[in-house]
Amino acid sequence: MTDVQPTLKVEPGDVHDASRPVFELFEGFALTSVLASLERAGLLARLEGGNVPADPGDGEDGLPLATLRYLAQRGIVEESDGTFSLSERGRAVTRDKGYLVWLQGGYGHVLAALGDFSTGAQRYGSDVIRDGRWVADGSALIGRDDVSPHATAVLETIDFSHVVDLGCGNARFLIAAANRFGVTGVGVDLAPEACEDAEHAIAAADLSDSVKVRCGDAGDLDAIPELAEADLAVAFFLLHEIFEHGRDALMSYLRKLGSIMPRGAHMLVAEVQPASGAQHERWRPEFTLLHAIMRQQLLTEEGWHDAFVEAGWARKEVRELGLPGAVLLLYENLAPGRDDAEGGA
Repeated sequence: MTDVQPTLKVEPGDVHDASRPVFELFEGFALTSVLASLERAGLLARLEGGNVPADPGDGEDGLPLATLRYLAQRGIVEESDGTFSLSERGRAVTRDKGYLVWLQGGYGHVLAALGDFSTGAQRYGSDVIRDGRWVADGSALIGRDDVSPHATAVLETIDFSHVVDLGCGNARFLIAAANRFGVTGVGVDLAPEACEDAEHAIAAADLSDSVKVRCGDAGDLDAIPELAEADLAVAFFLLHEIFEHGRDALMSYLRKLGSIMPRGAHMLVAEVQPASGAQHERWRPEFTLLHAIMRQQLLTEEGWHDAFVEAGWARKEVRELGLPGAVLLLYENLAPGRDDAEGGA
């Protein structure tokens, strides 16, 4: 007699679903899109602020309730006594929501065009460009926990009174520095949307007399006269955009910055190192790919150090950030600044 093998029945969520990893990608994409979209619309804050009624009454199509139920099915919220609230997993995810806003809101459409970029049908920078407002907002949220605490700790070790934030985004860090250290500052950013948000944030913080923002190219140092009086320059995730034009352009930028700023001034830099090639590495492969799309290269900590030293800057401190693969670099200007050069003429 031939043995009849029992038919294996796979239930939804069964361990055998692991043989079809596509569903993990499918679910991750959908959940990222939903959460980032809710955050951008100001709706995620309702869940972060407390319980949301099961019948929110927002529209007749039932979509708000369907969205809440979807988030419950994915473990982001829990339903109890007629209301929805964030689950433990949901609280952990929303603490890091900046990564979702940065990726989906700022670069989702850029990644969607990767095929066209590869075939030459479209070109980044002319046909497609990132969303500056949501890159700035996502970066600010990421920076809140994974950059700013480390940067603040480093700034407590030096004396400074006037800051120029190169590529300031929505100026959240500049505002925080002004409040924490009582300094004045100027932020420069190329994205009009980010500058608009920065101006609103500065006004809301009642810092319009001490903090200014200029919508312009942070790569054009001649257009930033405040650098001559600044004893601190901040460049978070900006220098790789200068490096896009080659190492000579980066060296010229650092040397010129040193010649404009006073001798002894500091520069605080945050950058993400390129992917190492290891499997399952967090964040860095995606960051590296996106910057390859924008024709930008990334440097390792050693690469940045070599460039700074060659340009006349001395390393004061290096720290790892909460952002995977990112480093915080503090350098001191050893070159004769503009005042020194003029005095010796």
